[in-house]
Amino acid sequence: MISTTNHTHGIDYSGELSPEAKKIVQSFEPKDPESVKIEEMDIALARSENGLADHDIKLPNPALHVIDKSITQGGRDIQIRIYTPKERTEALLPILVFAHGGCWTFCSLDSHDSICRYISVHANCIVVSVDYALAPEKPFPHGLNDFCDAILWCSENAKFIGADRTKIAVGGDSAGGNLAAVAAQKIAAETSLSLCLQVLIYPICQVPAPPSSSLKRYAKGYFFTAETLAWTSSLYLPHQDESSITNPLISPIAGKITKSLAPAFFIIAECDILRDQALAYADKLTAAGISTQSHYYLGMPHAFLAMAGTIKLGKYALTDCAQSLSHAFRGNM
Repeated sequence: MISTTNHTHGIDYSGELSPEAKKIVQSFEPKDPESVKIEEMDIALARSENGLADHDIKLPNPALHVIDKSITQGGRDIQIRIYTPKERTEALLPILVFAHGGCWTFCSLDSHDSICRYISVHANCIVVSVDYALAPEKPFPHGLNDFCDAILWCSENAKFIGADRTKIAVGGDSAGGNLAAVAAQKIAAETSLSLCLQVLIYPICQVPAPPSSSLKRYAKGYFFTAETLAWTSSLYLPHQDESSITNPLISPIAGKITKSLAPAFFIIAECDILRDQALAYADKLTAAGISTQSHYYLGMPHAFLAMAGTIKLGKYALTDCAQSLSHAFRGNM
């Protein structure tokens, strides 16, 4: 049965940030107008500038087994982190294969550790977080290949990690949402594996970013800028041209949507340059007959799930993700 559900959360601030979100966003604004912009920094220094950890959600001693592991797939070694609930309700648990955000360039297993722990505990599932190759050292398609190969490894080795290979979902935020959306299309088109769900958290759906009202309105001053998106896109795609926007391995909104594509769950932030991309992709999936849920969070900036320790809607959104996974794994999506 095809269903489309749209939910709106939060208080309407007439398209502007909520007071708590605005306070955090303003803390990232440069104090000195002459300071070097992130787009002009050495990549190592730019990576060290991530300060969202102060706003991350804190979990008091979650009941999890967490291990780091190196796997070999596709002739390459890929690092993953496996989160497994200690208290099992099933002999074999479902799996979420997760790709962290960071514009294909930043972040790591550690930056998204709290998010993965929260989802593992509250969805009662194994989370496999993938340390995929980052640009500019390894541009497209290296990171995508790592993520897709990690999904296949999870399917082939499910019993080894105590998982049910018939209950696999993919997910990610921002660039990780891009990788998850592309991977879901590839798996539907190229394999017999049937995914339960794709969790797309403020995903990048089109590169280069097309003109839109959200890209124009929130281009600067809302945490994630249009300039940063264009810069990191150029690092991921050093030979970017107009064909990128129609290449489904880069822009999932350009992909052919088949009936075998997994159901989709979207987290969409109102005050985000990527908002209109996500809405457009959700509409495309719905029009193609894919069961789709869109959760829209008023007054929220990009990356607000990483601010869940400070912003209440961030925690609510994490809970929404966990509930959607739990429902999908147990056949209720």
